[in-house]
Amino acid sequence: MTLNASGPEPVRPTANGTDPNAPLVKLRGLTKSYEEAGTSHIVLHAIDADIREGEFAVLLGKSGSGKSTLLNLIGGIDVPTAGEVWIKDTCLTCLDERHLTLFRRDHIGFVFQFFNLIPTLTALENVSLPYELRRAGKKETEKKEAEKSARNLLERVGLESRMNTYPDKLSGGEQQRVAIARALVHRPLLILADEPTGNLDEDTGQTVLKLLLELTRDAGKTLIMATHSPEVVPYANMVYHISEGKLVTEIEYQKAKQRQ
Repeated sequence: MTLNASGPEPVRPTANGTDPNAPLVKLRGLTKSYEEAGTSHIVLHAIDADIREGEFAVLLGKSGSGKSTLLNLIGGIDVPTAGEVWIKDTCLTCLDERHLTLFRRDHIGFVFQFFNLIPTLTALENVSLPYELRRAGKKETEKKEAEKSARNLLERVGLESRMNTYPDKLSGGEQQRVAIARALVHRPLLILADEPTGNLDEDTGQTVLKLLLELTRDAGKTLIMATHSPEVVPYANMVYHISEGKLVTEIEYQKAKQRQ
């Protein structure tokens, strides 16, 4: 894979003066297991990690290793068996379902492998939706602002002529570009991408990955991507491997391979 994207950039100070070295995402003792036929199966075990604001972190691992499970835990979609997930000053695992839903709506953007666009909404309506939900019940002027932001993002991903098109008339690459714009429109703290190029051909995947990296970096957002593809490694600030339920850094992973 060849990408015309720059490598990791220094993390920039935030506009409000927050310490750029302070972790945006903190995982403490994060564990996920499930019961099957009276036997406990551990998917993730006692994971600790810090991811700073503005970083691009990659989660590598084979299919079934727990990458998607970890993303779902960080995003508050799934509940851990033990441990805590912190985003900035909020303990997600301490929130009740209502407040967790509101936090997720307002502060997290998701990019899924299978796009998850609403089929009855146009590309523009799909992208506008998170912004409108965040400001539900607000003035009509803010609804217009939502549409303006959505239009701007769709133009940036090259879909200015497809704004009024429904998802079933869009190619896979176009649908994923809509999904990327949707994830960013409400200016979330964190973007979570689960195999965002896994359902695309190689050339289209390169284009989508480049757009995702450029847009998140331009916005100064934190991006965590789960993938089985090592080609994205040179563009990441941090690389983690999930193996046998443990989360290890690239250095630790390579040392373990050398010992084998």
